[in-house]
Amino acid sequence: MMKKVKYFALAILLAGSFTMTSCSDDDVATTQVNMGLNIKNTIGDNLKVETGTYTFANVSTGTETTIDYGATLTRAATESTLATLTDGLYNVTFIGKATYTYTVTEPVINGNGEEENVEVTKTAEANIQGSQQNVEVKGGSVSLNLTVYVQNKDEKGDFVIAEIFAGGSYNTETNKQYNGDQYIRIYNNSSETLYADGLVLVESKFPTTQKFDYKPNIMDEAMAVQVVARIPGSGKEHPVLPGKSILLCDNAINHTEALSSSLDLTGADFEWYTGGTASNPDVDNPDVPNLDMIFNYTKTVWLLSKQGNRAYAIGRIPESISADAYVADYKYNPTYMNSGKEMTVTNSYKFPNEWIIDAVNLSPTNGYIWNVTSAALDMSYTYIGKNTTAVENAGKAVVRKVSYTTEDGREVLQDTNNSSVDFKASVRATLLPAQ
Repeated sequence: MMKKVKYFALAILLAGSFTMTSCSDDDVATTQVNMGLNIKNTIGDNLKVETGTYTFANVSTGTETTIDYGATLTRAATESTLATLTDGLYNVTFIGKATYTYTVTEPVINGNGEEENVEVTKTAEANIQGSQQNVEVKGGSVSLNLTVYVQNKDEKGDFVIAEIFAGGSYNTETNKQYNGDQYIRIYNNSSETLYADGLVLVESKFPTTQKFDYKPNIMDEAMAVQVVARIPGSGKEHPVLPGKSILLCDNAINHTEALSSSLDLTGADFEWYTGGTASNPDVDNPDVPNLDMIFNYTKTVWLLSKQGNRAYAIGRIPESISADAYVADYKYNPTYMNSGKEMTVTNSYKFPNEWIIDAVNLSPTNGYIWNVTSAALDMSYTYIGKNTTAVENAGKAVVRKVSYTTEDGREVLQDTNNSSVDFKASVRATLLPAQ
């Protein structure tokens, strides 16, 4: 979930000599896991994993087992970490720190008092993390290829998704959902003025609560999306100051006039408008600019997923690629098997990972199956509710945490590409009136 980083893949091999044992008291099968790190690529030379923690989350029970990684490993290292786990299906994460060396050319004064350029070797620290869902742990022998990503700390910062109000409102008098008051708040998390012109909002094609074996699988290179909506502008029409937000919403109207428990969105910066149908028209506020809908799967009214089971991301399409060229060249129609029949996915597009600035996976905690983005973009997920019911999720949002406040009072939001720790989950939307 998060900032666009320069990341480099490291393959972690958690290889398996597994030994079956059983507890004499309750006959619960356990497996001894032999985990080793095999570093294939680095951002510099002699990368060493200094510290880290493996977390094995049992999919069925929710029980988490953490294993510290204390050894310092190099590419040639053969040390391993052992753990004994109850047999089952696990979501595995690794979060750690590494050091590496790199060479730069710097001017120095030589013995003759002359300036000359020399190569200097420096050491830097990097955060590393990776994850994989649905790892089967049971007796026998197993290997897990877990990719971790190195994040550069030297980035200036960029736009991030600060809040997703996907739950919307619910009319308790009619016992019906109230539509139109959803919003996404985007925050300038840098120390410089950024321009929102051309910023793209996308919604994932696949839900986080259902998984098939899609072929071809493009997740390592792109996100499968079903909505591509772009902020208009020629480049510098929409400045956003450091520490300030812009608001994208469904209908930029005063919703409290129809539902007192809702909110006033007349001050939104942009709204998404899809036209709707004669029987179900979309609402358009002419005083608030519309997003340019490059592609939208629905012919009626687009709503954020009130079930909270999609991923959302912001990014930019290169200036050299027009909207028409994107629609023509980036279709993604994979196939998958369902009940013995081959099915083809329609109304789906590729949005390359390298275009993505920030991504957030949402899933109800009781229905989570997988992330629908690369772990390089978001290593975990956050949630607006435990389930998918409209009543439970009404008024709920996910809100990014504040990491620290600068001396001049600017809040810097937490952005580790891990939505489970970067967001406050299932909280009241910040723009709703106080209860």
